[in-house]
Amino acid sequence: MATVDEQEAMRRARAALQGGTPAQALADLWSFVERTHLSAGEVAEALREMARVYESLGRERAVATILLFLGEAEAAYRASAHPTDRARAAIANGRLADAARHYVEAGWLGHGAIQLEDAGDDRGARVLWERLAADPRLRKDLYTSGLVHFNLSRACERLGDRAAAREAVAQSMHLLEGAADGFEARGLRERAFDCYQILLTLGRDGAFENLAEGYLNCIRVLKEDNLKYYVLQYFEDFQGLALERGELHAAATLFREAAEFARRHALPYEDHYRRRAGETLVRAAERAIAEGAPHEMAENAYAAAIDAYNDLGAYAAVRDVYARLAELDLGDKRKARYARLHERLRGEEDEPRQLVAFPDYLRMDSAYPEIWRFDVIEWEQEGDAAETMGEVLLDPKWPEFTRRRALLCRLHLLGCGETPLTERTLVALAHHLGRVEIYASLAPLERLVEDPRPKVRAACLRAARQLFFKRSFVLVMRGLRDEDEAVRREAIEAVSALHFGHAFDPLQRIYRSSTDRQVRSKALASIGKIPSLEAAELLIDVLRQGDAAERALAADLLARAEHPEVDALLRRSLAHETGAVREALERVLRLRSPA
Repeated sequence: MATVDEQEAMRRARAALQGGTPAQALADLWSFVERTHLSAGEVAEALREMARVYESLGRERAVATILLFLGEAEAAYRASAHPTDRARAAIANGRLADAARHYVEAGWLGHGAIQLEDAGDDRGARVLWERLAADPRLRKDLYTSGLVHFNLSRACERLGDRAAAREAVAQSMHLLEGAADGFEARGLRERAFDCYQILLTLGRDGAFENLAEGYLNCIRVLKEDNLKYYVLQYFEDFQGLALERGELHAAATLFREAAEFARRHALPYEDHYRRRAGETLVRAAERAIAEGAPHEMAENAYAAAIDAYNDLGAYAAVRDVYARLAELDLGDKRKARYARLHERLRGEEDEPRQLVAFPDYLRMDSAYPEIWRFDVIEWEQEGDAAETMGEVLLDPKWPEFTRRRALLCRLHLLGCGETPLTERTLVALAHHLGRVEIYASLAPLERLVEDPRPKVRAACLRAARQLFFKRSFVLVMRGLRDEDEAVRREAIEAVSALHFGHAFDPLQRIYRSSTDRQVRSKALASIGKIPSLEAAELLIDVLRQGDAAERALAADLLARAEHPEVDALLRRSLAHETGAVREALERVLRLRSPA
């Protein structure tokens, strides 16, 4: 229920509108709708009043935005003649072909192609993807060009034109591999990861080598970002695909690598993966025998299975494999040796182990986003905040409070009536983008941070503090290089605020590359708040090589580190150190285990 103060704001707004002072009415309405505790009904009432004000001011796009948010798509379609506004209203009304036509009118061929695909018009979508692939702006943009060719290949495949699909796939792979190499060379592993995701998607319908290249590189990047459960999900999915394709030795290797990863991160799945590795190697040996391969090949697979079972103390399984080995045509001496080993294990009981498989509830629905669509959409919108927030308004997956904040961000731009936008408006825009708190806010902020006015750039860095994504560090690193002291201060504050699992990589890059003591200290402090072994290992390196102040900070952070294996890591490091470093490690261990 609205408070007395809020009711008074609405009364003043209506009086101002009736009195012919719409600017004052807007000020009162904005003070009302920005409050977070309002009910949906109260927000809707205020928005309808705002729509009346914007209509009186001739700001049709703001009116259409409000109507679309309120679910009145047909009225929104009539309210604005702008093609992207009409496209979104048409989507909300289920008229996807009309939406595609309006997007093409706006010059957004990728948006149009996606709407046609969703409408089942693959022939029309193919034409638009082909037109976009020829866009001269893509000649130097390997990544987006690779995405466009990927989308083109899928449209051709659905139409049954396999020759055209293969050609588009080959072009997409070539472009994306080049883009990935370029991103990796510039330290942008998160962008390279996107390329690898497309490659593994291509590999699902193509060569196993392409599948492996995509998955293994994705797993490598996820490991570096300390995203443990994503790593295991990718391992699980790749293991399943390898088994489906009969790549048994590859699958066994993946099970072993997953076991090692689980052991290193103290996750309870190690024994499960070792058991799966052993079982898969037994299958590989049996297939080799069935296919008439030399028995030495089966022997090698069986021997590797024994190693896996031995690690588990699964002696019954080891005994069974020795019995199989004793039946192979390997010469009398080796057969006799395997028979003796089989007999020696008779009566040996298995060690008690609880095998825990990776549970379905830890699987992330967002592990494989359709970036081949999302990133084409982002490229065509060119960081336009109003258009980006328009997408959020249209997407039902976002909760109501996120859509409401996106609405206010869009209204702030479309309702201000300024050309060009003032510094004050742009500063407030950065604030609104930060409050939306979603990944989509980053592209508009990356465009806005190029503004020549320091106050606008500083506002972008303040907004970045609320955006807990690895990509946020694109803004932060730019801010750290800014020529304006106030902007650099905001960037340093962002370094302090952004500490989360996959922030480790950019934070350690900032720490290692910066010559500014304050920046290094803030980065180190944030690293110390990340509960990972990688963070602890870096702190131990600082104890060895940092200056006095950094060593003291690292020791304090290690004493409070929360990862369960930090104690074991410290003790292993202690065994190899002498002098001051050894003394520092001993002090940290004492602080972690007070008497």
